[in-house]
Amino acid sequence: MPIVSKYSTDQIEKIVNALLDELRQQQATTELSLMCLGNSISHIINTHVPEAQRADVARQFGQALIDAVSGPKSS
Repeated sequence: MPIVSKYSTDQIEKIVNALLDELRQQQATTELSLMCLGNSISHIINTHVPEAQRADVARQFGQALIDAVSGPKSS
């Protein structure tokens, strides 16, 4: 069953495209892009998630990233 987001696809795509456009404008390498995005994620977790939940949120985010790059699972 697919996960339903409370955010519209258009809203998500607009923000993602703005982030990617900025990385392209700065001619950021893959390594630099990942570092910047990783630092941004750490900042968001550290400033907007209660301390007691940070490790769980980071773990869930990491698993979602692994799932996203692993592609569909065969059944």
